[in-house]
Amino acid sequence: MAAVSELRETHGSSVDFTIVEPADTAARADEIARYQLTARKHGTVAFDAQGEPVVILGGHSYGKAELEMALAQIQPK
Repeated sequence: MAAVSELRETHGSSVDFTIVEPADTAARADEIARYQLTARKHGTVAFDAQGEPVVILGGHSYGKAELEMALAQIQPK
């Protein structure tokens, strides 16, 4: 989550970062299933300006490079 916090600092004015705390995960089971994150129970979903999912990263098996790639795909031009 350190990479997310760092990217929020640098891109937070143009991208909305919403972090779902672990305690709230169970209440969002429908979203976990919708974005095919059931096996790992968590992950990152990057949405475009219309609210459509563009990049889905499951679990925590990714780093800053993958998060930057997701940001590049959704940031306003």
